[in-house]
Amino acid sequence: MYNTIIKGTEPNVIEMLQENIQTNEDRNQFMQKVNDYYKEHKTVMGCPDVPTEMAAGLDTRVREGQSTPYPGQFFTDNNKEINRLKAVIDRIQNNPETLFKGWEFNGGEAVVNLANNRLQFYFDEKPSDERIDVLKKNFFKWAPTAKAWQRPLTHQTMQMADKIPFVRPKDGRKPTDLQPKPPKRNEPER
Repeated sequence: MYNTIIKGTEPNVIEMLQENIQTNEDRNQFMQKVNDYYKEHKTVMGCPDVPTEMAAGLDTRVREGQSTPYPGQFFTDNNKEINRLKAVIDRIQNNPETLFKGWEFNGGEAVVNLANNRLQFYFDEKPSDERIDVLKKNFFKWAPTAKAWQRPLTHQTMQMADKIPFVRPKDGRKPTDLQPKPPKRNEPER
């Protein structure tokens, strides 16, 4: 699921995001089932749908100090992702003008990946060492599983992309020129 690319321009983007939500909801149910089994049996061994090797690993984590096979933080993180995906769907349906937009540049494409909340640069050929240094200096990291240079999708990321001349859109504009304006912060009353 993590390597899935979902662009806001795809015709079935909402269905794809809903599948990701369902995957995360299924994960919550699985983790709860494993925790319940552990609570009753004091082991994950024998829990239905849990392979022996996985059960042994979960038991080891508990023996090494974890409170349950899947502590609350696992659920918290999963629920945050579900809520993020639901918010993206809401924005697509009600405020599409607030979504970040990808672009093509000479030698590649900048992809706004809604599934993983990343700006990803895909190059037609491996970038030179000098270009790799520029990407690294602007806090883009190579993601081998995605085969892309990427950063979390934020307005600050788009500002960093502005500083990289070789990823500018083909029309010469800056990446931030293509994006929605960042929300204004509420100023305190005086």
